[in-house]
Order: sequence, then structure tokens, then C-alpha cells
Amino acid sequence: MKSETVKDTTAEKLKKYMAEHHEKSYVLVDVREPKEYGQAHIPGAVLIPLKEVETGIIDLADKEKDLIFYCRSGRRSKIAGNLVADLGIPARNIFNLKGGILSWQGKSLPGFPRINLFSADADAFSALARALELEKGTEQFYIACARYLEDRRLSAEARTLADFEVVHARVIYRCMKRLKPDIQGFDEIFEEASDNIMEGGIAVSEAVAKLMHMEGEPCTNFSEMALEIEFAAYDLYKNLAAGTKDAEIIRTMLMLCEQEKGHIRIIAHMLSECLRMED
Repeated sequence: MKSETVKDTTAEKLKKYMAEHHEKSYVLVDVREPKEYGQAHIPGAVLIPLKEVETGIIDLADKEKDLIFYCRSGRRSKIAGNLVADLGIPARNIFNLKGGILSWQGKSLPGFPRINLFSADADAFSALARALELEKGTEQFYIACARYLEDRRLSAEARTLADFEVVHARVIYRCMKRLKPDIQGFDEIFEEASDNIMEGGIAVSEAVAKLMHMEGEPCTNFSEMALEIEFAAYDLYKNLAAGTKDAEIIRTMLMLCEQEKGHIRIIAHMLSECLRMED
């Protein structure tokens, strides 16, 4: 593979690409330094600093996947793409985000994905069980929001989101049952699951307290926080998939990513409606 095969793409095109392609078909790589990544990064991006890219990309590359690199302005990521191309590392296509994160107009996340919620040596079943707990925690957050929000329509939206989390938990449970057919039924497992931490590794009580003390319109505040939570979940599951070689965990985490994107689309529409009503 020659260096000239590295293709520049714009933020607008990348957003469209990510919306239309399945998670397993590409790897998004941030080649900046950890401090920069911690301040803000594109959701779903895996951190591999430029100085480590030649070795760090090996386990993530695949001839059936596209590699997409970005940095602050597009300069470092252009170099990273060329380095990877010159090494002949397998990839379907190699893209560079022209203009870097400065050109990215979507949502960027503060801080690191809280992957430490999952044990580094967790097997597939344990990772799935932990993911189910996070779904339950998120459900409890939305239930608490439904009680807090005075607007009936908004309260109903929160309960709908809570129901989505239970559906999501059932998807995880089915994967757990394939691994251990003799486990308890879903209702028993879900009832016994911990519910103090939600998707993205945020404490439920902390999130509820934050929402209650926000200034501004409750509809917008709730929608933006829900969007932040679902983006964090997407980011976490994408990084978990990239950080393990267990095929069952990878498959399930990417499936969860797809489901989180569905939640994000729903909340984005809800936020748009909130803003329209405030005009």
C-alpha cells in the first residue's frame, strides 16, 4: 500500500460516513496526546498517539475495515495515515480528517471513556453482566427524571427512554444466556443487578443532582444530558470492543454501539423539538 492511498475527508463527510456504516466496518483513531484526548474527542475514537501509531494500530487493523485518523488540525493524522500505509498494514481504506477536530462540528466528549468499570481480565459473560448493570442504572436515572420533571410530555419521554434501556438489557441478557444456558430468567437477573452506575460510568445520584440544579429550560437540560449519556455509552462500548480480542465481547459491544446510535437519534429529535418549543 502506497502513501498516496491516504484519502482526505471532511467533517461533514465523516459524519455522514459514520451514520451510514456499521461499527465493525471502520476504526476511528485519535493520534493526539492523552491530555488532548481527555479534553475532547470524537465519540467512538480510540486513542493511539502518533508516536505509538505504527505498533498500536496493528491489533485494530483489518483488510475488511477502513482506518480513519484525526488529530487537532489534520497534520499529525495525515502523517499517521502515511506511516500506516507505508508499513503495508492491512486496511480497506485509510482516511484522514482534513482540519482535524477543529473542523468537527458534532458533539465531542470531555474526559476518558470509563473503561475501568470493566475488569481488564473479564471474560465475555462477566463483561456482558456488567453492561447489563449499566443499562439498569441508566433506566433508574430516566425513571428518576420522569418523577422530577413536571411537564407531562417530558416525563413521558423519560419513561420511554427508561423502557428502551430495559429492551437493551434484554439484548445483553440473550447473549449471556447463549454463553450460560442455565442462568436465571431475565426478570431475576435484572432485579438483582446493581443500579448505582449508568452508561458512561456516571453515578446515577450524581447525574440526577446535576440535572435538578441546572439553570434554563428543563426540556433542553434533560435532552442534552440524555444525549451526553448515550454518547458516553456509545464511546465506552466502542472502546471496549477495540480493547479486547474476545470475539463474543467484540460482537456484542459493536451491536450495543448500533443500538446506542438509535437512542442518540431519538434523543436528538427530542432536543430539536425542545428547542423549537422554546423559540
